[in-house]
Amino acid sequence: MPLQRVSFAVPTGELEGVLHLPDATAIGGCTVLHGFGGHPEQPHVVATCTALAEAGVAALRFAYRDSQPPKMTLDSALADTAGAIRLLKAHPDVPERLGVVGFSFGGAVAAITAGRDARIRAAVLAAAPAMSAPKGAASDARETKWKPVAELSRTRARVLLIWGSRDTQVPIDNAERYRAVLLQARVTNTLVTIEGANHDFEPANARAQMTAAVAGWVRESFTDTPKRG
Repeated sequence: MPLQRVSFAVPTGELEGVLHLPDATAIGGCTVLHGFGGHPEQPHVVATCTALAEAGVAALRFAYRDSQPPKMTLDSALADTAGAIRLLKAHPDVPERLGVVGFSFGGAVAAITAGRDARIRAAVLAAAPAMSAPKGAASDARETKWKPVAELSRTRARVLLIWGSRDTQVPIDNAERYRAVLLQARVTNTLVTIEGANHDFEPANARAQMTAAVAGWVRESFTDTPKRG
């Protein structure tokens, strides 16, 4: 499974990332977003990218420009994610089927991205807060308008909500808020709970269940005809 070092433009310059490419021809591409204060080398992020590539989906992981608290903002994370998606769209080895996978804070970024970008066919929110930013994140007046639950209701993507049963950082109540709005908006979605998993989908057997569910959902979303309802 080839790993490719890549870079892409963002408003303040360029970011570097790692693109996991399938051994065979890719059926599409996903950007995989880490959480608040996290990084792209975290085990659950790397494992998810590996599982996606094994399922035939190119997977891009990268660190946001301001990845460490308290500098991170939702505005900059959204812009960084948009740059990553542009890279995937332009990459010669990635067909134009696009998805976004986000963990925790990255899940809120994924929700807003999927709501705004009609090209996104698969969206995975893993332990994603239903509020725009976690406690301690930098913010300003502009960010008060970001509402990930409402934004996601406009998506054309199929949405997977995936949570660990032992997640005490972002309780599963957040998933229920997303799900209620998605059902009302007739957006295809499902909620998967990984028994025994914590916020970062530990231990290893729980992480393996999570990555299998994510990769399967994205592959199915890329190979099925997108629909609402």
